[in-house]
This record gives sequence, structure tokens and C-alpha cells, in this order.
Amino acid sequence: MAEVEALFPSADRHPFELRAMAELERLPGVISASVWLDSHGNLRDARLHIMPGAAPTIIGNAASRVLQALDIPFDPRALRTVTVALPDEIQAAALASPSAGRYLLLQDLTLNRVGTHVTCRVQLRREESVAAGEARELDTITGRCRAAALATLRAAEDTADGLALGLEAVALAPLFGRTYATVSVEASVGRRVATLCGIVPLDPSRAPEEAVCMATLRAIDRWIAL
Repeated sequence: MAEVEALFPSADRHPFELRAMAELERLPGVISASVWLDSHGNLRDARLHIMPGAAPTIIGNAASRVLQALDIPFDPRALRTVTVALPDEIQAAALASPSAGRYLLLQDLTLNRVGTHVTCRVQLRREESVAAGEARELDTITGRCRAAALATLRAAEDTADGLALGLEAVALAPLFGRTYATVSVEASVGRRVATLCGIVPLDPSRAPEEAVCMATLRAIDRWIAL
């Protein structure tokens, strides 16, 4: 077993898990997804939290096609769906508009450097209102990415009452010949709690911090829109 782990350790599996989660969360009716691979690269467990009214069988079949397209071997028994119980008023809104557009839009991103630190300020637009968030970190590529993700989360928290968002991890990961911004977020509002992931490819012509902001929004958008 030690030799197998050395061939495909947990750190190497993580970008593949994030990619699979991002693709599964694009499926209509899926609120959030969690994916774990084993040391062979096979699917160990996948859980899809789906909207009330969504058909588990249809979503399960669609999820199977996603995993096949990503070349992830799996046993169908490892793929599970959980219907999320929502308050009546939230459920009615979600069912009335299950494919609503982006809930939050990135309006502005600025970086200010002072000494060895950088301050990132992010502005998000929700309909006609604008929310802002700031974060200060060391002026390194890792620090700037963390600052961008944290500033985005702090701005997003101001768009909904009782919303709490925490940054679990952020990284720039090489995957399939490209570099991706990957973000993992811990979120809660009321009794709803989830771990959310977002992934966005870097555009060589734009700052990586912008991709981090977009990956953060991709992680939280569909969840907080409910």
C-alpha cells in the first residue's frame, strides 16, 4: 500500500478531486458536490447535494457521464445523491428559477502593496447594490491569492444576512496541461452548512488573482443564491 500511495499521494489527487467537483456542480439541480479519490485514482466516494424536485436518477446518470469523461473509474454505489431540505420560501424561489444567472458579479479588484504586504480590495455587484471586502497578506503569489479569495468572501458575506464564509484552502494547480485557480470554502447560513469548491483556468493575459476571485465566486454563487 505504501508503494501505491507514493505513486498517487493525496496531494496529487486533490486537483483531480477539485476538477470533478467543479464539473459535477455545473449539472442542473446540483447545489454542491464532494468527491474523494482513493490511492489508485478511483472514485472512493461522491456526494451530490441536489435541489428539491430534482430527479436523483437523472442526476446520477449525468454525474456518471461526467466521471467517465474525466476518466475516473468508479463503482456506481460510490455515487450518492442527497436532497437538501430548504425552508418553504427558499424552496419555492429555487424551484421557480432553478437556472438563474450569476448571483454575484466581480466589479472591481485592486491590489495595494506596502512593504512586504499586499492589501486586496474586491467589489461585488448584486443586482443594483455593491459590496466590498478587503484582506491583507504577505506579498507572495500564495499571499496574493489568499488575499483575493478572502476579500471576495468578505464582500460576499455582506450580500446576505447571517452568511458566514471561511477560506479552507486556495492554490494554483497544474492540471491537464493548464494552470487552474482552485478554492475550497466553508460556508454556513442558518442551519445550512457546506464545504464548497471552485475551479477556474488562468488566463495568461490577466492576473492570477482575478482567476482566484472567479473561482471563489464559482464555489459560493449557486449555494448562497438559494
